[in-house]
Amino acid sequence: MHLGKRKVRSAGRTTGSVEITLPPEMQALEGIECRLILRDGARPEVVLQPDVGIAEEVFGELWERLRTAFHKIGDIGDFSLPDFNVGLLPPRYWHDKPPLCYRDALTIYRARQEGREAFHEDSGLTHVIAFLSVAAGYRLGLEGRFALAFGVVVGYLVFGMSAGHGTDFERDAPLSLFDGGEQPGAEPSGSLFNNERWEDAHDGFKRVYDRFTEWQENPEEYEVARERWWEALTLETGSSASSVEDYLSLLGS
Repeated sequence: MHLGKRKVRSAGRTTGSVEITLPPEMQALEGIECRLILRDGARPEVVLQPDVGIAEEVFGELWERLRTAFHKIGDIGDFSLPDFNVGLLPPRYWHDKPPLCYRDALTIYRARQEGREAFHEDSGLTHVIAFLSVAAGYRLGLEGRFALAFGVVVGYLVFGMSAGHGTDFERDAPLSLFDGGEQPGAEPSGSLFNNERWEDAHDGFKRVYDRFTEWQENPEEYEVARERWWEALTLETGSSASSVEDYLSLLGS
């Protein structure tokens, strides 16, 4: 991935050191230890190799929190990095394996070190929880769009922010099953890494999972419920859209 060009400049005439300004995409690497590798030859390369072990620990810890939260559904087992499409930056597309982004995990790690929770929209927390939950859904028996939608719902229930992916119906429909339909909050009580917070959610997540299982086993019922939801939303907004596609095009205009 080409991230542009930067010039090497002196850090001070008497220091003997040089510095280079990294692009904004690399901001999450601030404070992270990196290995500097020189690949010499006719076209030499200087490689900056960040230590992403910290990020992998964050993924593992959050997976354990989900393992606690889904206890009444089943055991999702240990975290396995090969189950994901992993990169330093968020991938544009993904297919079989849900994506994880090291930049998101490093942002979460830094916020935790500073004694705060990264609940804002750009923190990456919603995406990390959502895609970890997609993989957990696979292990619990969900497939395809139902596993994806389950992950998005979990991210929304935890943070009150949607990870998108065109799952508006699947996100909104199970809310009443989780906690009486109350709107999720963007700053949930208790630390994200506090087990008690996830233990309290056992029953709610079980009810949500059971609904997705019912939809997967009865796709006709799922399609009927989805169509009714879109029709009700269209009427509520006063739109004259005659189909889901028309409605979405209006939103994008």
